[in-house]
Amino acid sequence: MVSLESVNPFAKPVDEPAEVLQSTPPRKVSVNGVATVAAYVDAKGECLGTVPLELPFPGLTSSLVEEFTGSRFDAARAGEVPKPSWVVLNIAIEGKVKESEVVDPVLQSPDPSLPPEPVPPAVMAPPGNLRELPATPLAELSSPASPRRIRIHAPSREEETHLRALVHLSKEGRCDRYVPLEFPDGLNPWLSAYLASWRVRPAMVDGAAVDSWVELSATVRLKLSGLDSTTFQVDRDREYSPR
Repeated sequence: MVSLESVNPFAKPVDEPAEVLQSTPPRKVSVNGVATVAAYVDAKGECLGTVPLELPFPGLTSSLVEEFTGSRFDAARAGEVPKPSWVVLNIAIEGKVKESEVVDPVLQSPDPSLPPEPVPPAVMAPPGNLRELPATPLAELSSPASPRRIRIHAPSREEETHLRALVHLSKEGRCDRYVPLEFPDGLNPWLSAYLASWRVRPAMVDGAAVDSWVELSATVRLKLSGLDSTTFQVDRDREYSPR
């Protein structure tokens, strides 16, 4: 059996690592993302509960659950017969980062023997009252459930989230690209603006400046404006089961 060596393509030996000389957490940055939610809708078209599957911002769970519970849908149908079912929805949400702070940032050289892996989002378990309710499989439906109205609003608040990313530092002393490994997707405009503010002493090899990758870890504290939904779409190809 052939044995292959695990190699990190982002790792590159340097004589002196890069150093960040200046950085400015940005203010008043517009942010946007898509929340994916599974909703249980009974045959009468009432939503009995939801399970957030993917969230673009921290702290959205309670707003999503409160808005959906008890809301009205056009029930799923098999032919002309209404059926209870799970339906997956993608909801566009936007807002603004009013203020931000980056706490305890740490830069490390990538481990040559350990390729980086993104951290998958946490999987939320459905509430116990939804797990055993009858649901018609997607393949048996002629039309999925569809909400008559969706308006998600999360009020202004402060949030804290973890940031981990691979950051490319050019020999000219700037960050020119990055790869998020652990960070809410909707905050990418903020992260891009933050990294664009960096001024860097580049890494050195044999006395010459060189491009390099570093791994950034930090805690990010954010003051968010109210987050609001703009549009939604039923995902007709994605099925959800609580079991």
